[in-house]
Amino acid sequence: MPGSFCRLARQEFPDTSAYDDPEIWYRVKKKHHAGLIVRSKEHARVTELLDDYGRRFADDFIAVLPPLERPE
Repeated sequence: MPGSFCRLARQEFPDTSAYDDPEIWYRVKKKHHAGLIVRSKEHARVTELLDDYGRRFADDFIAVLPPLERPE
């Protein structure tokens, strides 16, 4: 069962090397994005990883942009 987690990052090329679980199948390589795709035969393991990554990504990478004053 696959699962993915991706967020806008404040770093141009975020370093996700601290995320080293064997279930990581793919790392997103895109400017200002931190993302991982995980897969496991166990649905509970995928859920556990995505919950953990959600908390950790908020501390390590998350970027928030203010809304535009006028729509484009």
